[in-house]
Amino acid sequence: MQRDGYRVENVMFQSRPDFWVTGNIYVPTTGSGPFPAIVSPCGHYPLARMLPQYQSAYLTLVKSGFVVLAYDPIGQGERRQFWNPKTNVDEMPSPTYEHSMPGQLQLLLGENLTEYRVWDAIRAVDYLLTLPEVDPKRIGCAGHSGGGSMTTFVSVVDERIRCAAIIEGGMVNRWPMKVVPWEPIGPSDVEQNLFPSALYGIDEFDLHTAIAPRPVLTATEQYTPAFEKAAQAVQDRYRRLGALEKFATVPSDDPHAWTPKLRLATTDWFSRWFYNRKGPSIEPVFATESPESLYCTPDGSIRYSGKRQTVYSLILQKQAQLPPGRPVPKTSAERETYRDEIGAEIRKLLHFRKSDQPLDVRHIVTTPREGYRIEKIQFLSEPGIYIPAWVFIPDDKPGVLPTILYVSDEGIEPDGMEFEGEEGSGLTHSVLDTLVREGNLVVAVEVRGIGNTRPLHPASDSCNEFGQLFDLETGMAYMAWFMDQSLLGMRVQDVVRSVDYVTGRQGADANHLHVIGKGMGGLWCLYAAALDPRIRSLISVQSLLSYRSLTQVDRYKYGADVFVPDVLLHFDIPQVAAAIAGRPLTLIYPMDAMKNTVSVAAAEKAYESARAAYEAAGLQHLFKIESEGTGLDSPEHYLSLIRAADAV
Repeated sequence: MQRDGYRVENVMFQSRPDFWVTGNIYVPTTGSGPFPAIVSPCGHYPLARMLPQYQSAYLTLVKSGFVVLAYDPIGQGERRQFWNPKTNVDEMPSPTYEHSMPGQLQLLLGENLTEYRVWDAIRAVDYLLTLPEVDPKRIGCAGHSGGGSMTTFVSVVDERIRCAAIIEGGMVNRWPMKVVPWEPIGPSDVEQNLFPSALYGIDEFDLHTAIAPRPVLTATEQYTPAFEKAAQAVQDRYRRLGALEKFATVPSDDPHAWTPKLRLATTDWFSRWFYNRKGPSIEPVFATESPESLYCTPDGSIRYSGKRQTVYSLILQKQAQLPPGRPVPKTSAERETYRDEIGAEIRKLLHFRKSDQPLDVRHIVTTPREGYRIEKIQFLSEPGIYIPAWVFIPDDKPGVLPTILYVSDEGIEPDGMEFEGEEGSGLTHSVLDTLVREGNLVVAVEVRGIGNTRPLHPASDSCNEFGQLFDLETGMAYMAWFMDQSLLGMRVQDVVRSVDYVTGRQGADANHLHVIGKGMGGLWCLYAAALDPRIRSLISVQSLLSYRSLTQVDRYKYGADVFVPDVLLHFDIPQVAAAIAGRPLTLIYPMDAMKNTVSVAAAEKAYESARAAYEAAGLQHLFKIESEGTGLDSPEHYLSLIRAADAV
């Protein structure tokens, strides 16, 4: 498109083989080249580079003598996965969901969306350097909002970028984190988080100073004490390098947007360092283009144009080869080696630490019920972390009692009332009430962050179908990853410490400990059983089928609290189940990515490795998958499975 003093080209380039990036190049048609060039990652808007405020930034730059390459990030513009161009319906509420939905899956595969996004920008620079109109020694990068964050990352790793403008990309140090009760806690979308940066002391200050002494302009909505503190630290670094004039800040004094003031500041910054002159004082006259005129594909969608790779097709290809194959253990010695190997990998990936600290049991209160009593206690999982537990004890039942450990992701109270239903409003006795009335000693625990230990912070954004991507649980998981820890691993540790408590309690049958895990609790207990042979049998109810079941679809309802980075490079949940071969294991109503019950046939296929391990031991009758029929998650059925396990 030829315009007054410039032209606009609709272009596509490959970031990876057949993995196409859509964009526009703005090229001056007046003045003498080669020109300095600016690569511009986009902020988190559905239209991305086609947004009028962004076009205005590009046009102000091109009118001042800069080539500009603006391109769509994964999940935005023509690279949206959930937008249908025929209906104009977007199945995701915002691009942040378009990022985190595949980005969390990539973590399972040993990849991350940050690297994909940064590589797109590096390849954009590669593409600029093929153009005769571009001066290879004068390459800059400018992006707003999430594009500002990406400008920071790219400028750190690619020194061909000689000057940067980080527009409202956030320059407030994350650490130390100030957690204020009742304020929302939730993560930014996944590619803006660098795991485990906190372990290495990498914060916003460090990222900005890593660009020094190259010129950096940082813009914000308005100056705040936190911004100014970080900016002062960056400024001090530039002063030490004798380049104080190469760092500057500017406030918009306006809401979050690439405003006219910030567009002019951006152009002035690049004009100063690439042309040794001032930029314009007012924006030139121009008209922005319609989104449709900027399309590189027939209908504005890479996905619907077909025959090209997407982030999901790349995920599908990689997961098809994972996890690595393992020979089925056929002898007792091989089974022991298999358990040791899986156990070692679980400990490493979950950052599992077995605590040998005293339990320091605290008795809170004893509550009488009809036919039994409940001792409400706390014990230490690790220093400073107390785990609440309710111990259900039958009356007039002296001696050693059949013992059950019960772990639910809903906490204790929903299943611990005398009757089912809210406030015991139902007609049927609750799960735990029924189990203890049958003469069992039952210990129900709440792992950290669940039930009564759930933090008092609301989620920052979870009021939609896929709100788990940004809820409190995912926020806590991200915090742990920042510190090279694992929220899932911490909770598995809590289960193992619960086993310590139960097996050491007077009246408990330490040699026949049966565990019931519900929801995420089933996954915590499965990992615990693979690590701790004291668990005699396990019943896992409504738990995630496998990590691969997540990577085979484009949407899911699980949060990062069940994710383990890099896990599929080593094993999947069925391989963890295989490590338990020899002990009774029952999977009841296993759940798919959308938390729907999986058929027995589909579950059996996913658990072929576990089934083979049990069959090789001649104990195939100890491994069961039950998902067809009603009442399988009833206490009566649990008791029948436990009795069968005791009879082995």
